[in-house]
Amino acid sequence: MSQPDCNSDSAIPIPELDCWTERLTQIAQQPLEYCEDFPRIAERFESWWAGEVLDRPIFIGAANGNPVRPITRRIDLLEHPEEWLAAKKDDLQETHYVGDALPNIHVDFGPVVLAGFFGGRREHSSDTAWTHPFIENDWSNEPSWNLAEDNPLWTTLRMYLRMVAEDAAGRYLVCSPDCGSSADVLLNLRGATGLCMDVIEQPDQVRRAIGAIYPVWHKVFAEFYRTMVELRGAGLFHWIGLWSNRPYHTVSCDFNFMIGPKEFQSICLPEIARQAASVGRACFHLDGPGAARHIDSLLDIPEIQAIQFTPGESTPSALAWIPMFRKIQARGRSLLAFCPAGEMLELSKELAPEGLALRVNDRPSVKQLDELYRTFCGQHASARRVAGSSALESAALAGRRVHSHKIPSSRSTLVKKERAT
Repeated sequence: MSQPDCNSDSAIPIPELDCWTERLTQIAQQPLEYCEDFPRIAERFESWWAGEVLDRPIFIGAANGNPVRPITRRIDLLEHPEEWLAAKKDDLQETHYVGDALPNIHVDFGPVVLAGFFGGRREHSSDTAWTHPFIENDWSNEPSWNLAEDNPLWTTLRMYLRMVAEDAAGRYLVCSPDCGSSADVLLNLRGATGLCMDVIEQPDQVRRAIGAIYPVWHKVFAEFYRTMVELRGAGLFHWIGLWSNRPYHTVSCDFNFMIGPKEFQSICLPEIARQAASVGRACFHLDGPGAARHIDSLLDIPEIQAIQFTPGESTPSALAWIPMFRKIQARGRSLLAFCPAGEMLELSKELAPEGLALRVNDRPSVKQLDELYRTFCGQHASARRVAGSSALESAALAGRRVHSHKIPSSRSTLVKKERAT
């Protein structure tokens, strides 16, 4: 396959990257109030980014410790900041984090929040939000693709970032809002049928709009790190659950499942490469079977160091994708696979441990998740002995304790993780 024509050379530099890297590294060296083993977990993630294994593959799992109280995304509370934060902190308290899962509050405005900055009417429920398409077929009413400082949604989002970061610093992590890719912004503003027709009938128009959105994405991404990391000292990561001592971007393009490889390479891939190059560390979110057909093109982009794969709701098993996972690893990329709890052990046997991360994406009970993690650690006992393990992890391998943590009552003055025995 020929190398795709990507315009990563046109990426706008972010001058603060080194400053943010220094700050994130400092944050990673200190225990969090809600996660005393954070420095060790951060080391494990840094090894993962390098395509290596510190002691075992990454294991990310979480369960609701109080199932009678459902945990939702709380999007319906965004008009009430204090109520929203109180509910989010209650969710944090109730969540049982296992392995390398990190306690966090997600500043969640729903998917593709960038679309809301350009005039699309937003609606929401408790668990999602969406933007109504409005751009006409002739694009005569397309927006200016600028983000004014007094944009109401932008103003509200920044207020939430500041509020959570001030509460989180030294205690838990902040999970950033989902910006969405430029192509997914257009998908929201044009609608699926309209954008698919545009890709065929007026591809230059689509390319031009994607290019016009890039500076806004750049501004918003930088503001996340500036507001939360640089100014308030909070640890920041993104919805896929990966920690990084350097700023990173979860690059995405969910629109890709609607178009073929030729259109994807010509229209979407250059922007993906440019966003990844802007940040310097990137993991691509590959969403389902329809997106998987583009894996070879994505692996040709050197700015993408890792691939995250979600099997999809209609095809939840990740086991069928082992050949693709092996290809990803063979091409020198780290892999994060979302999978049902029942497939974690088999996947970790079939795949190389270097640069491997697995995340449980169904809903096992606390007991089931703890038992799974015990077995997972035992399965990788020999690798842990070679790498050398901490006293805590050696105890986990002996079956005495599990590296899991449930946030205790906020009344506690010294917060420690409760470990399953």
